[in-house]
Amino acid sequence: MTSPDGYVLAAAMARVATTFGGMTAQADEASCGRCFDEGEVELLRTPGVPLPTDLVRRVAQKDPFHWDDQPAIIRRVLPHLVVVLAEGEVESDLMARGLAAAGWSRWPREQAGAVAGFLDAWWTQTLRTKSPPISACAVFESCVTASSSVTPWLARWEVEMGPVARRHLADSLGWWREELTSDDSPFTWWWGTEVEERAAWHEVKRWLAGQARAT
Repeated sequence: MTSPDGYVLAAAMARVATTFGGMTAQADEASCGRCFDEGEVELLRTPGVPLPTDLVRRVAQKDPFHWDDQPAIIRRVLPHLVVVLAEGEVESDLMARGLAAAGWSRWPREQAGAVAGFLDAWWTQTLRTKSPPISACAVFESCVTASSSVTPWLARWEVEMGPVARRHLADSLGWWREELTSDDSPFTWWWGTEVEERAAWHEVKRWLAGQARAT
């Protein structure tokens, strides 16, 4: 039986599918000619054609500078990409880099809202699920990478601080053990400057310290 949170996530994914369905790569998108064959690039240039999951993964994970028009590429794969992420992609943070590089937050309002709605629903369901497909800290890192910000995801964690979310917090503290004693952040695929990344990680550490004092 699907939980209420599952329905919210499903609705967010459906909104992405509706918003971005029919979008394509640019007609003259050529890629580099080595990483993707002509048939795969043609699929990306063709609207409404289902994409193989492996192709979606590779497209989202590829260095953003690989594409002539990377935002168009990300819009093309988004309806399938959100499914891959929600189902538990182990390299979700690398895929999230593609979203960040596409500058989705500056897209038209409906498009940006659909992406933001998915990320929030994905993170919220993770915090409320005892055994999510991938760890809460991995989803957190992916949402941070996608948005180049920690603030909204910490705010959601603050609101959702029930027993399950606290268990995820304890697990995350263990996962981030080495980073918490250094200036190195866990945001492997951060899209932005090193100064911004370090500031974001310090914000997380301050928040975690506050949570420790509150317990």
